[in-house]
Amino acid sequence: MVKNNKLSSTEAERLKKEPIKLDFSPTSDSQHEGVAPYFRQVVEQDVKAWCKKKGYNVYKDGLKIYTTIDPTMQQYAEEAVEEQMKGKTRFANAKKWADHKTILLRAMKESDRYKKMLEEGVDEKEIAATFNVKTKMKVFAWNSTKEKDTIMTPLDSIKYMKAFVQTGFMAMDPATGEVKAWVGGINHKYFQYDHVNINTKRQVGSTIKPLLYCLAVDNGYSPCMSIPLTSVYFPGQGSYCPDKPQGPMQMKKALAWSKNNATVNILKMVGIQHFVDFAKKLGIVSDLHAYPSVCLGADAISVIEMMRAYTMFPNYGINTKPIYITRIEDRNGNLLENFVPERKEVINEVTAFKMIRMMMGTVLIGTGRRLKPAYGIEGECAGKTGTTNSEADAWFIGYTPQLMAGAWVGCDDRFIGEGLGEGARAAMPIWGLFFKRLQANEKIGYNAITEFEKPAIMEGIDECDAVDEISLQRAAAQMNVTRGEGEDVDPDQEPGETNKLDPADKGPEDNDYK
Repeated sequence: MVKNNKLSSTEAERLKKEPIKLDFSPTSDSQHEGVAPYFRQVVEQDVKAWCKKKGYNVYKDGLKIYTTIDPTMQQYAEEAVEEQMKGKTRFANAKKWADHKTILLRAMKESDRYKKMLEEGVDEKEIAATFNVKTKMKVFAWNSTKEKDTIMTPLDSIKYMKAFVQTGFMAMDPATGEVKAWVGGINHKYFQYDHVNINTKRQVGSTIKPLLYCLAVDNGYSPCMSIPLTSVYFPGQGSYCPDKPQGPMQMKKALAWSKNNATVNILKMVGIQHFVDFAKKLGIVSDLHAYPSVCLGADAISVIEMMRAYTMFPNYGINTKPIYITRIEDRNGNLLENFVPERKEVINEVTAFKMIRMMMGTVLIGTGRRLKPAYGIEGECAGKTGTTNSEADAWFIGYTPQLMAGAWVGCDDRFIGEGLGEGARAAMPIWGLFFKRLQANEKIGYNAITEFEKPAIMEGIDECDAVDEISLQRAAAQMNVTRGEGEDVDPDQEPGETNKLDPADKGPEDNDYK
């Protein structure tokens, strides 16, 4: 300024001696902006825990945190989520809310408005009364700014916000475990509940089935083995009655078409507790109950847990735990910690390849057959759809030889239901839109036309080789159980609670494709 005659030398010297006054206050929106806000929140929690353990200060020590997120893939994931979810709402009627007043009361008490008034000493009855008074506010909206100004009661705003259908989407490299994209919801500013996080669990529906079929194949049963489509009786736990006796059907087709009755027959063959133990071995830490409904996805599991369990397929038997931090350095670049994924062999490569072929059937002839033609997906891919009762949860987890991704769609409150249809219509489009963008970008290094390699040990052997006699004898022995009248286990009931199913109740996905 002195050089350009805008300020005298004397004035410049005087100003240099005065202390600099900073007036900086980050906006409340800063934590919601930028790349992968849900992902950053998880990373922050883990880094804080690491710092506490190692004696570092995350804010003062100038640590350099290296994460696995791929900015381009993250962008594609967020775009795919918005394209599929934009405008999706499910407004519950007054009667439904009347039956779920406790949900509204809990949401009201967890709101910032309620907490602030409580801190100010306002009586709880007075606070509750204000929630029925119309006031100006900003709420989420599917527009360019992702919000709008409106006038409504705070209680109505809670109902309004709960009507938005939510999602959780995650993409990872199954070999390295590195998380490449993480979208925990439709908008971090207004919906900070992360639907990918291990603490967020939802009923998984038919996405659990590949784990059961995998256990059966790993125990010697062939994908081409005929499975009865009949009622199955479990001593002390009742029977499962399909809508009508059919079959038998080959195991691989039963998985592709997501047949519930075949699945329960397979559970009978391998044993309920054996299956629960196997799922735990795959890294599922959520509670699984040893009831027949466990094979239909009655238990609630997080997206990240299911993703880990599925890594054994494209990894040819190796289970890999997802990681999102690769290393931490000090301010001078010295390595403080290097993070490597937990990897372990859980099945053999032959079983894995047979399962890959079976799950390819889902996207070629089964419940996910819309995927490739609708989104122009090139190369080979495999996966599984999932839907729970009343369409409360919709899932799709799929993979290519290079990358895998999983999507869940539903409302935060299950009684509302996502209302978009089964997993193939509600969740699978996010997967398709994401991979469609990936394969269109030649610079990202994703090869869309790769194929799953057949293990060398299987050269000259068809994956549908003849069923060995031991498997047949074992299956016959398991299935030769007196079947009688009993109570059916409804996947939508709480574990241990049974009720008599209507014979027409087909269960999740079983009636989607004929």
